[in-house]
Amino acid sequence: MTRYLTVYTGIVPTLTRVFSVWLLLNAPGLQAAPPGQTISIELGDYRFAPRQISITAGETVQLELTNTDGLTPHNFTLQAKDAGLDVDVDVGAGKTHSVEITPLLPGTYTFLCNKKLPFMKSHRDRGMEGTLIVVPASPE
Repeated sequence: MTRYLTVYTGIVPTLTRVFSVWLLLNAPGLQAAPPGQTISIELGDYRFAPRQISITAGETVQLELTNTDGLTPHNFTLQAKDAGLDVDVDVGAGKTHSVEITPLLPGTYTFLCNKKLPFMKSHRDRGMEGTLIVVPASPE
């Protein structure tokens, strides 16, 4: 019985991790970018579209950030310096800004708009955040 429990407690966490990675990579609305490609992200109506993007560690990707709002300025902030991600760019109303990123470490990182008017909720508090999933590079 003890051996069965030992095998069971080793297999379940492993299967859970494998399923979690599969789910992240196959989730609806997840936009994956091939190496050296451009991902277009719309900023507007207190949201990012897409809300989730996936890239490979060590690959350089161009993010094309377009603010679709007519009056409201937004920004794109992605702070994970240990992973090589240090982005904080303003994107004026109706404008487009491109930024290049090369994440160094696999993981899940939050990007957001940190704009806030006095006496109002911040853009992030109104739902303007998304997720960058960095997957490990394939061994060759």
